[in-house]
Amino acid sequence: MRARRLTFVKLMRAKCFFIRAGLLPLALACSNGSKDSAASGGGAGSGANTSSAGSPAGGTNASGGTGGDDDALIVPPAVAVLALPGGNGVLDLNALTLRQGATNTEAYAALKNDGDTPACDAGLELQFFDKNQQPIAASVGGLLTQHLFRFTDGSGTVAACVAPGDVTMAAITDLPAGLALDDVGFVEYSCMYFAVDATPIDGFTVSQVRSVTGSNGVSFTGTFTNGFGAAVDNPSVTVFPVNHVGRPLAAATATGTDPVPDGGSWDFTTSAVDSAGSDNVAFATATVSN
Repeated sequence: MRARRLTFVKLMRAKCFFIRAGLLPLALACSNGSKDSAASGGGAGSGANTSSAGSPAGGTNASGGTGGDDDALIVPPAVAVLALPGGNGVLDLNALTLRQGATNTEAYAALKNDGDTPACDAGLELQFFDKNQQPIAASVGGLLTQHLFRFTDGSGTVAACVAPGDVTMAAITDLPAGLALDDVGFVEYSCMYFAVDATPIDGFTVSQVRSVTGSNGVSFTGTFTNGFGAAVDNPSVTVFPVNHVGRPLAAATATGTDPVPDGGSWDFTTSAVDSAGSDNVAFATATVSN
């Protein structure tokens, strides 16, 4: 049997997202519209961002347009975003929102796979530096993916992978409570994933996503459908409202309590966020017992 090619792209402060044989977290995403500006071309962290940690030269704080925050790819616009040299592989960060949440600073990122191989079990690390180029915070989050893949080595292993050309998003909401936006001078990002020989398979879909305005803000309703071929547990949906150019503004979530059989569905209502945005991108996840 031909050995499976397995390439590991490592994050700084290596936090691993291992593929588990028994209980797999799987994800799929769909967009509620066609706006894809943050996904096209080089983004905030791609191209010439070759400066090292501690030096913001070569970073980007692009506005992406002339329409204020609705056209901005990076918010706050004064914050530069840099790619860690050699630390990202095929994944480029295209858009980033840093905002003050209810208790602490939150980060919402959009990245694109600009390579020709899938990035499986992908993770994102953000490292924050002040205006004196001193590190002040760091955190790691998982990247929600657009496709499920099955390894071609005969093992039957399934993983959530960012396919070439796909846009993936992350919500990092556990940043230190003392991290003030005004203190951030620049952000350096790095990515970790497994690159494997794999083929895409059917997974989960999210459809009929609609925004609902209530007393606590804006929630999203829709339908999660399981097309994986087996029953799944712990279904969940994360909906990112996005601005005009696809920058994620926040994340609304819903979690189901009952298994969803193959071919079955679950009607969800998410938690509330401040705004419905110009559009939204919804990601579905579930666990499958092999």
